[in-house]
Amino acid sequence: MKKILSLMAAAALAAGAVSCSEKKTEKTSDTEKPSATEAVTTEQPVPADHSQITTASSTTTVTTTTKAATTAAVTTQPDPMGGGVFEYNKDGAVVFTASPSEADDTALIAAGQALFESACRTEWNFTVGCPYDIDLNYFVENNLGWQFYKITDSRIKSLSDVENDYHKVFSEKRADQLSSLYIEKNGTMYAFCGNRGSDIYYSSSKVTGIKSRSDSEIVFTVDNYYDGSDFGDAAYSTTVEFSVAIGSDNVWKAENFSLPY
Repeated sequence: MKKILSLMAAAALAAGAVSCSEKKTEKTSDTEKPSATEAVTTEQPVPADHSQITTASSTTTVTTTTKAATTAAVTTQPDPMGGGVFEYNKDGAVVFTASPSEADDTALIAAGQALFESACRTEWNFTVGCPYDIDLNYFVENNLGWQFYKITDSRIKSLSDVENDYHKVFSEKRADQLSSLYIEKNGTMYAFCGNRGSDIYYSSSKVTGIKSRSDSEIVFTVDNYYDGSDFGDAAYSTTVEFSVAIGSDNVWKAENFSLPY
C-alpha cells in the first residue's frame, strides 16, 4: 500500500512540473499591426486668374504629375592619363583642380569630351523635355496655340530661375531659346515640354582635336557619327566646332554648341 501511495505522489509531482514548464515557455503573440495605406494625392488649387488658365478636364479630381527625368550624377571625370586634373562639379560643369594652361592636349581633349556630353544632357533636358516636375492638368497657351504645362517646383518662379539653372553648364554668352519654351502667367511658370524623339541614326560624338586655344576659351573639333539617314545613306560623320569658356575659377562652361541628335 505504501508503495502504491509513493508512486501516486511521484506521478502528481511530475505532472505539476510539466505544467509549470509549459507556462514558463509559452509566449504571448505580438499584436497585429494595421496595414499601411497609400496617401491619396489631392488636386492642386487652380491659379488665381481663371480666365488665363485652361484645365485639361473640368471633372478631374486627382492631380496627374509627371516627374522630371533624372540621371545619375557624375561627380568625377579623371583625365585619361590618370592625373585627375579635372572633374564635374555638382552642376555638371567641368572644373580643373589646377590651371588648364598647365594641362597637356590629351587632358584638355578629355575635359572637352566630358563637358560636351554634359552639354548634350542639359540642352536636351531644357529644350526638348523639362528638368522640373510638371502638372499636366494645368496649362496655358501662347498666341500660336502651343500648350505650356504648369511647373510645380517651388524654386522656379520666373524665367530667370530657369535661365540660372541652364547657365550652370552653359556660358552666359550663349544665345538660348528658353524664352520661347518657358512662359510665366500670374506668378506661375509653365514649360512647353516638346518631348520629341531623338535622331534614331545618331551613334556617338567624339572630341577629336583643339582648333584654337587662349586663356579664356578653347575651340575643339567634334566628330558626330550617324548610322545612316531616312534617305538610305550609308553611315557617315560630320565635323563641328565646340567652344568652351574658361572662367577665372578654372570652371569650364559650354558656349558654341549644337545638339547632335
